[in-house]
Amino acid sequence: MGRTPHHRTRNPIRQIGRPVPAIAHRNEKGMPTDILHELLCQPPEARPVLLEGRWLGESGDPCWAAKDPASILEGSGDALPELPAWLDWHSRKYPDGAAIGFLSYELARHFESLPLAPNSSLPDFSFAYYPRVERLVVGQTPRPSPGRSISIHANFDFEKYRQAVERVRTYIAAGDVYQANLTIQFRADLGNEATESIYQRLTSRGAPFRAFLKTPGRTILSNSPERFFRVSGNHILTSPIKGTIARDSRDPERSKARLLSSHKDRAENVMIVDLLRNDLGRICRYESMRARLWEIETLPQLFHLVSHVEGTLRREAGILEILRALFPCGSITGAPKIRAMEILSEIERAPRGVSMGAIGIIRGVPGSDRCKIDFSVSIRTTVIEKGIAWFNVGGGIVSDSNPLSEYEEVMLKAQPLFDALGALPPRPARPILSTSPATAHQYGFTHLS
Repeated sequence: MGRTPHHRTRNPIRQIGRPVPAIAHRNEKGMPTDILHELLCQPPEARPVLLEGRWLGESGDPCWAAKDPASILEGSGDALPELPAWLDWHSRKYPDGAAIGFLSYELARHFESLPLAPNSSLPDFSFAYYPRVERLVVGQTPRPSPGRSISIHANFDFEKYRQAVERVRTYIAAGDVYQANLTIQFRADLGNEATESIYQRLTSRGAPFRAFLKTPGRTILSNSPERFFRVSGNHILTSPIKGTIARDSRDPERSKARLLSSHKDRAENVMIVDLLRNDLGRICRYESMRARLWEIETLPQLFHLVSHVEGTLRREAGILEILRALFPCGSITGAPKIRAMEILSEIERAPRGVSMGAIGIIRGVPGSDRCKIDFSVSIRTTVIEKGIAWFNVGGGIVSDSNPLSEYEEVMLKAQPLFDALGALPPRPARPILSTSPATAHQYGFTHLS
């Protein structure tokens, strides 16, 4: 079976001993909420994780749960080449287990020469290998009230955001990029608010890729609608999102039709599909690649436009080759990817971290029959450290983008995070709209005047 490989990570592998099963009993008909609460309340040293929704292509909205990993691999991107041997060794030793963790956006600087300054408190990547991962079907859980309102702060108010949009449009006019995904970073002081309560409020919105990862020093809560990539055997699928509209509760079908017929949203979507098709071409048999365009992803407060690109992996494409070819997802960078990332780094001037990175689960080794890998794009994702929550929310800027409309879309996407944190939108950042009530409703901001 071989020996555990040597590691040069920030926290080297720690063998914790024989693990306690994640949850003692599987429950395919619904799980009592006290068991779920018990898992969420585990101490950080147990590194409890919960993945809910469409992970691994499973039907029925299951939950993957685990705690007490046997081994941890995390650190700077310089240590990432150790990942394949680490996965191979543990997948053989623990055939019922999986690696679960995250990739920070700034990991990309180890794949390309990019001016990305990492967040000093975050590793570039972090994976824990759990000897046993349980598949559960979780019943409806209560949605605890925040009980108080807190203030939230943004690095861009509307005027600064408008200036940033105009800078991106100037680069587009000069031919540097076609599109760039500009983000606003939000921060909130949560005090002693329990992270498990925030997670339950956030995921009550029911996005397809929900995640809870607690580690010493931080907790990551994600309610992402977007799959980054899924690998099953030698087949790989990506599902980029580009295009958003508020869901009209009185006539949702009209909202869908408007999104599907929007030339701007369809054009933005195709730009990212082309980018991902090029990225996949680096690791897939070219003749195997296919694209399916413009499906609707439904969320409680909005609709997204999603497309799919898939192909057959080449024999030599392992996990490192996949990450080098695809990370970060083009939907949160822009096109061309490298130049867009350079421009965004210059304008945003703040590390994105896990928000705009990826969260994923790895079972088996790419190329093997039992290989299953699934990563989300970690949008609508907050990191909580020492009582401070921070997250980025953004949207694609193109040549004809209207700063006010783009800003309203960012706030629409951020609203579920504001609600989960018990936060009011940052007042200094809210412009006074001069639009009609009908137009304001289109963007989901009927409360602004």
